[in-house]
Amino acid sequence: MKISVCMAAYNGENYIEKQISSILCQLKPDDQLVIVDDCSKDRTINVIKNFNDSRIKLLKNKFNYGVVATFERALSAAEGNIIFLSDQDDEWIDNKLSFITNFFASNNVDLIVHDAKIIRNGSIISNSLFSEIGSSGGFFKNLYSNSFTGSCMAFRKDILNKVLPIPIKKGIFHDAWIGILAKFYKFKIIFIPKTLIIYHRHNSNVSTMKRRSIYKIIPERINLIFSLIKRVIYGR
Repeated sequence: MKISVCMAAYNGENYIEKQISSILCQLKPDDQLVIVDDCSKDRTINVIKNFNDSRIKLLKNKFNYGVVATFERALSAAEGNIIFLSDQDDEWIDNKLSFITNFFASNNVDLIVHDAKIIRNGSIISNSLFSEIGSSGGFFKNLYSNSFTGSCMAFRKDILNKVLPIPIKKGIFHDAWIGILAKFYKFKIIFIPKTLIIYHRHNSNVSTMKRRSIYKIIPERINLIFSLIKRVIYGR
């Protein structure tokens, strides 16, 4: 079971070293950590190169394409048959990889979402991300409010045949797109209430846990729904 961990990086010099360290110590010699840098302006590239680890595959975008396109490039470079998504600023708990890979090996499942502990400025906000955002695998529930949190996801590579490419449109996020399409195509999905990462919140987070205005959400959901319909009907 070869593992590929896919990470999008951008101006992450303050966080990425700890995250990479927490991942590499769990990977086998033939696993890979694919990191795509989206034109960072800080020392992110140097921090990554300083690991000097052959398991790291570092790719650099020529332009700043944004988080979705950057994750898509990482996914396209993944060689493993089990793929983990990773943010640059979280931290894996020591048994994450072994727990998830053992679960895949002993259960008929295609996509796993696990729980996380939420921390801000060194203090615990919540011991369960699931409870904070109401995580569940319902198709219509996730159309309305996504709970496919990318940094808590792992899935079989076969799913990529159905979800790539990911449309670059406002309101379409790589994790929600992967999870919702996997659900539609009847891949076996499970949400496991086990904490396997520390989910750091800070002022530089790309994602937000704040409730937004319904007037902002509706146009984004329309984009998502029409893009999903187009993919299902036309395959693009």
